[in-house]
Amino acid sequence: MPVDIAAYLPADADDAQRRLVTPHMMGMSGSMILGIAAAVRQRMAAGQTVCNLTVGDFAPAHFPIPEGLRTRIQAALQAGETNYPPPDGLPALKAAICAWYARTQGLLWTPDCVVVASGARPPIYATWRLLVEPGDRTTSFTPGWNVGYYAHLTQADHRFVPTRAEDNFFPTVEMARAAIRESRLVILNSPQNPTGTVIDPAVLAGIATALVEENAGRERPCVLLFDQVYWPLTGHGATHHNPVALVPACAPYVVHVDALSKGFAGTGLRVGWAVMPPYLASRMAALIGHVGAWAPRAEQVAAAAFLQDVPAVEAYLTDFRAAVNARLDRFHDGIQALVAEGLPVNSIAPQGAIYLSFRVDLIGQPFATNEEIRRWLLDEAGIAVVPFQAFDLMEESGWFRLSVGAVGLAEIDAALLRLQALLRRHLAARLPAATRGLPPSSPPQEP
Repeated sequence: MPVDIAAYLPADADDAQRRLVTPHMMGMSGSMILGIAAAVRQRMAAGQTVCNLTVGDFAPAHFPIPEGLRTRIQAALQAGETNYPPPDGLPALKAAICAWYARTQGLLWTPDCVVVASGARPPIYATWRLLVEPGDRTTSFTPGWNVGYYAHLTQADHRFVPTRAEDNFFPTVEMARAAIRESRLVILNSPQNPTGTVIDPAVLAGIATALVEENAGRERPCVLLFDQVYWPLTGHGATHHNPVALVPACAPYVVHVDALSKGFAGTGLRVGWAVMPPYLASRMAALIGHVGAWAPRAEQVAAAAFLQDVPAVEAYLTDFRAAVNARLDRFHDGIQALVAEGLPVNSIAPQGAIYLSFRVDLIGQPFATNEEIRRWLLDEAGIAVVPFQAFDLMEESGWFRLSVGAVGLAEIDAALLRLQALLRRHLAARLPAATRGLPPSSPPQEP
């Protein structure tokens, strides 16, 4: 007779959780982004038409992984590559990563600088664990990907430093220098999630120089965690730059994070890595080994061979970038057509990644918060976006992230029409009766 486990569990789950879980972990919150995305999926499952622009993932129907990577994974599984890999990565994959960076970024790393893991998150968390003790100052710039959870886990004294749209949502050199001077760890991401912007090389070089200068004579230097997982998707005239390539003297103080997840649409393959000085890599390898965050062997075997197939890599990235850029351009051009019509929206021209910074300028007229605008867009136009508060920029500014990894051009066109109609209705309702003569609805012009 099967045992009904539920009959033996406490009736008050909240009380049981409080008594069992440490106070520190009771204070750990879930991801706002994933919470919004889950609610959106429920609506879609119930039959509501939604243009889902929430999660930074790729729909395989629109963005499959490279064929050469897929077939090599299948071949590796058929060949029995299913046992434990080395905890810090297969030597062949480490060598392939070094060769790829030598070709593309002009950086001559050696395999003992590389730690492979199950995606980019484990190396990010491992960096915090290696460098940060409770009470240490750490800094990130907002809006930015959710490193605050790692600050909580390590009990860091974390500072979120807001940036401005006028600065492409990146820190100035002066802001970064102040953060480096005070911090044990500073985080920088380019191309950036959530903004889709790319840091100016002069600014990045200035930050790298400040890192060298401010660390001179320090017993415990500041380390820059440079998250470049979107760098293969840099486009629209922007160019990816690496701090070590710009200022080689900063190499002792930089940990790079990268993965197959974004540059090759392989979010579920769980192959990521960090690159850093060997004396740091050896300690990170030990940590990754103990927590078991190992990348799967078959995927590592396939990735090692695929990254060395230069024509296949270049052909895939050329097509991949074109498809991503077409979607970003369609959204940006459509929003700019609404701007030209006088409607209260705007966007920053895309530069990299799969994101667009999108603003709905209705705070105070009549909305008080970004969350109110987000729900309004979802309820009235079937457009699901993520507010910049999910990326720790807390001001109510009307800024949102649009992610195009799971939508097609037809969905974008339909969403723009619904957005146009909603904004026109809103504007008409707020205008005096004598001035409500708005032009007939027509789609924003396609590029």
